[in-house]
Amino acid sequence: MLYDVIVTRPFDQVFTYSSINEQLKIGQVVLVPFGKKIETGIIWKKNVEKPKHKIKEISKVIENLILSQNIIKFINWVANYTLAPIGSVLKLILINNDIVEFNLEELSNTQISSSIISLNEEQENAKSQILKSIDKSKQPILLEGVTGSGKTEVYFEIVEKILEEKKQILIMVPEISLTPQLETRFKKRFGIDVLLWHSKISKKNRKTIWHKCFSDEQVIVIGARSSLFLPFSNLGLIVVDEEHDSSYKQEDNIRYQARDLAIVRSKIENNYILLASATPSLETINNVKLNKYNHVYLSKQYSGTPLPEITIVDLNSNKLEKNKWISKSITDQISKCLANNEQVLIFLNRRGYSPLTLCNNCGFRNECDQCSSWMVMHQHKKVFLCHQCGTMKKLNLNCPKCQEQDSIKFIGPGVERVAEELTLLFPEKKISIMSSDNVNTHNKIKKFIDDIQNKKIDIIVATQIMAKGYDFPNLSLVGIVDADAGLFGGDPRAIEKTFNLLQQVGGRAGRGRKLGKVLLQTYFPDQQIIKSIQLRERESFIEKALKERKNFNIPPFGFMTSIIISSHNKALASKYSSQLVQLGHNDHNIKVLGPVQAPISLLRGQYRYRILIKGDNRKNLNKLTKKIVGGVQLPSSVKLIIDVDPYTFM
Repeated sequence: MLYDVIVTRPFDQVFTYSSINEQLKIGQVVLVPFGKKIETGIIWKKNVEKPKHKIKEISKVIENLILSQNIIKFINWVANYTLAPIGSVLKLILINNDIVEFNLEELSNTQISSSIISLNEEQENAKSQILKSIDKSKQPILLEGVTGSGKTEVYFEIVEKILEEKKQILIMVPEISLTPQLETRFKKRFGIDVLLWHSKISKKNRKTIWHKCFSDEQVIVIGARSSLFLPFSNLGLIVVDEEHDSSYKQEDNIRYQARDLAIVRSKIENNYILLASATPSLETINNVKLNKYNHVYLSKQYSGTPLPEITIVDLNSNKLEKNKWISKSITDQISKCLANNEQVLIFLNRRGYSPLTLCNNCGFRNECDQCSSWMVMHQHKKVFLCHQCGTMKKLNLNCPKCQEQDSIKFIGPGVERVAEELTLLFPEKKISIMSSDNVNTHNKIKKFIDDIQNKKIDIIVATQIMAKGYDFPNLSLVGIVDADAGLFGGDPRAIEKTFNLLQQVGGRAGRGRKLGKVLLQTYFPDQQIIKSIQLRERESFIEKALKERKNFNIPPFGFMTSIIISSHNKALASKYSSQLVQLGHNDHNIKVLGPVQAPISLLRGQYRYRILIKGDNRKNLNKLTKKIVGGVQLPSSVKLIIDVDPYTFM
C-alpha cells in the first residue's frame, strides 16, 4: 500500500512511501527514511498513483500516536495562512523524533490542598456575563479590566467550569517570566499541579507534557506561544492572558501571531476562548466593535483602592544634573516611599549599562562587526554586547581606531546605569535589576518574585519584563525614566505599544491597600499619548488610533505581508529583491512597496532588504505573495523569509 507522508522538514510537499499495513490512518505518526536519516512524519493520505521513482518503505508505525483531524486541520490552516512549508508546521506539533517514544505509565498528577478567593460584586457580575455568553455561543470573549481589577480570579471561575466538564485547559502567557506567579495562584486555587510549557523546560518534561496532552488526561497547561501546538485531545478552554502583548508574535522560523492562531484553533476544536488584558490590542477592540467578540469589563481595582495618581515630570523645566538620569521629583518620591517601608519600581526599557559608546577623541562609534547596530556596554559582565546577534567584545576603554587611551565614553543610560545612580542615592537600600540578562530562568524568576513579595528588595530597576501582570501589594511607586522612548521609529504600532506598555508598567503601583503613584519622566510632555495616559483617556486614544489605522489601510483594516531577502553578498540580496518586486505590481489592486534596505541592514553577517505588500483582502494578498516568491529561483546563498502580519520592521 502506498501512502503520502509529510515529514518534519521544511518542505511544502508530501513524499510517497510503501507499507504492508493497509490500515494506516490519516494522522498516523510514522518514522521514514529520508536521505541518510530517519525522520518523523504523519500519514497525510493514501496514494493511488505509483510514482516513477523508487519508493522507500515506512520504517516504523507508532501504533498509539494518531493526530486528530482537528490537529490536521490546524496544521493545514497555519501552513496556508503563514505561507510556511507544511513540514515546518508539523514540526511545531511533533517537536522532535524522540517525542514518539514514551511510557504512558509515567504520567501522574500531584494533588494539593485548594482554596477559593471570594469575588467582589463587579467580579461576580463579570463572571455571570461570561457564563451567560458561553452558554449562548462560542464566540471569543474579551475580559478587559484595569490593572489590579482581578481578571485572573474571574477567569479562574471559567476554568473551574471547564474542569467540572473533565476537559483540558490551556492558559497562554506572553513570556515565561509570568509563569511562576501564575503557577502558584493556580495551585492555590485548584489544588492540582499545573504543567509549564516554554523553551527552558527540560527534554524529559517536554515529552511528559506532550504525552499528557495527547493521552486525554485532564491537564492545565500554562505556556508560552508554542504551547498552542501541543496535541490536546480534549481541549475545552484557551485563555490568552495579556492578549495585547507583542511577545505573542513569533519572529523566528515560522512567523505567526499566537493569539490569532489560538482563536483559529479554538474554532476548529469548537471550544471556548477568553482573551484577557488591561490594554487590549486595537485588533481585538475592533473585533468587539464589529460584534465578532463578546466584551466584559472590570472598571475598579480588586482592593478597592483608587487607581494610581499619574504625574508628568517635564524634563525641560526639571533639568537633570550632569550624568544623572533620574529627576529630583522622582528621587524625592522614592525617599518618601522608602521611609514608609514601601517598595519602588524604576522602569527603563533598555538593557545593559549604556546603549551607545563613542570615542571622545575621534568620534569612533562602537558597532557590531556582524550587524548594523551599536554594541551595548554591560558593566556587570564587563563586555560590549550586540543585542541583535549576541556577539561579545571584551570591555576596553581605549579607542581601537585612534588608539587614544581611556577615551571611550558612555552615552545614555541602561538599567545598570540607573541602578548605579540609585545605589549612590540610597546606599543602605537593597536595589535589584530585573531584565532578561540576569532573570532568565524559571528558578531565577521565581526567586526574584519571592524576594519582592518577602520585602527583600526595596527598589526594582526593570525593563519591560516587569510590565506583564505581576502583583506586588507593597509596591506603591513607579517611576518611568524615559517615557517617550518607544515613540520614534518606523513601527506603525509604536504609539499603541508605548501606550499599552506605560499603562501596564504604571499598573504595578498601588495594587494593595496603599494608594499608588506613577511618575512619567519625559522631554515631550505635550505629546498626545503622554497626556492621554495621564488623563486616562483610553477611549479617545483608541478612537484616534483606529482612525489613523483605517486611513493608512493597515491592521485591523488592511493586511500586510513582509518579504525579507538576505545574503552575505549585498549585491545578490539587492538584485533578487528587485526581481521579486517586479513580479508583484498591478495585481488585485495590491501595493507592493520596496525593496528597501532594512533598518538593521546587516544582521548576523547577512545584508537585508525588505518588501512590504499591502491590501484589503488576505486571500488575494497570499495569492500574490506566492506568485512573487515562486517566480524567482533563488540561489542557496540568498535566503527568503515571509512574515504574514509583521509586527516589527527592523
